[in-house]
Amino acid sequence: MTSSAQPEPTLGDVISKLDDLSSDVERLTKDVEAKNTQFEKWDGRLWGLTLGLIGTAWTAIFAASAVVITRILSGGN
Repeated sequence: MTSSAQPEPTLGDVISKLDDLSSDVERLTKDVEAKNTQFEKWDGRLWGLTLGLIGTAWTAIFAASAVVITRILSGGN
């Protein structure tokens, strides 16, 4: 059996790999920041929608209560 020997990396190879890694990390950092901004925008929209739906539900509850109270006080069925 013969073993295939891998050549030792040179300093230039190591520096090149580190540069590649550094550029990949920078790209990923920018991507994460962009996604965080997008998430914050959608999070704000979701909270706005949630509060709007809660307001609508309370309005419906008060309106139904007013109808029930009005019917009780007027003696209607």
